[in-house]
Amino acid sequence: MKIKNLLLFSILSLSLVSCSNTNYTEANNVIYANPGESNFIADEPDPWEPFNKRMYYFNYQIERLVITPIVNTYKFITPDFVENRVSNFFKNAKVLNTMANSAFQFKGRKSMRALGRFTINTVLGLGGLFDVASKMGMPKPYEDFGLTLAHYGVPRGPYLILPLLGPTYLRDAFGTGVDSVIAGKADLYKRMELFDSATVNFTDPGLFVLRGIDLRKNINFNYYQTNSPFEYEYVRFLYSKYRGIQEETSK
Repeated sequence: MKIKNLLLFSILSLSLVSCSNTNYTEANNVIYANPGESNFIADEPDPWEPFNKRMYYFNYQIERLVITPIVNTYKFITPDFVENRVSNFFKNAKVLNTMANSAFQFKGRKSMRALGRFTINTVLGLGGLFDVASKMGMPKPYEDFGLTLAHYGVPRGPYLILPLLGPTYLRDAFGTGVDSVIAGKADLYKRMELFDSATVNFTDPGLFVLRGIDLRKNINFNYYQTNSPFEYEYVRFLYSKYRGIQEETSK
C-alpha cells in the first residue's frame, strides 16, 4: 500500500480540485456545506490551528521561493532513467524502517517479508537501483515508528504542521525522528559489503539533500494550487483519514 506519500497527495490534489468549486458559508467560526448542516471537515480537531496555519503558509513560501526551483532544476538536468534509479534506491533503503518497526511490534512474518524485499532489490537490483522485487510480485509491507507507537496504544496527539515536512501528528513527529535514525544506520548495506560505508551514510549532507529532492519530486501536491479558501481544512481532513487507513492496515 505504499508509496503512500505519493498516493496520499495524488488523491489529495484531485480531491482539492473537485472540492474547490463547492459553495460554503461561514458562521460562528464553523464551516457549513449547507445551512444548518455541520461540515465534518471543519470538525477535525486542531488545537494548535493558529500555529499550524502560520506554518502552512511558511511552507508555501519556502516551497515557492526555494524548493520548487531546486526540484524543477533537478528534473530538468537529470535524465528520467537516472531519476528513477535514485527514487528506487531511496525507496529500497526505506524498507529498513518497515523491517525494524515490524520487529518492534513482534510481527515476524512482516519483518521477514520486508527483509526479503530489501535483499532481492539490493542484490539483484544493484543496491536497490532497480525494483526487481515488484516485478517478482513481492508485497510492499509498510510500518513506521509512529505506527509502532500506535500499536502499543499511544494516541496521535494534536495535529501538527512541521516546517518543510508538512502534516503530521505529535506522536508521528517523534516517530519520524526515530525513523530517520534507523534509516541513517543502513547497517544491512554495510554488512552486504555492496557499498563503502560512507556512501550509505544517509546523514551525509549531500545525500540528505538528494533524498529530500527526490521525495518532494514524487509528491504531486503544491500549496494553494486550488484557490480554495478551505484548502488547509481539506488537507487536515484528508491527512487524518489517510493516517487512519495506515493505522488500520498496520493492525
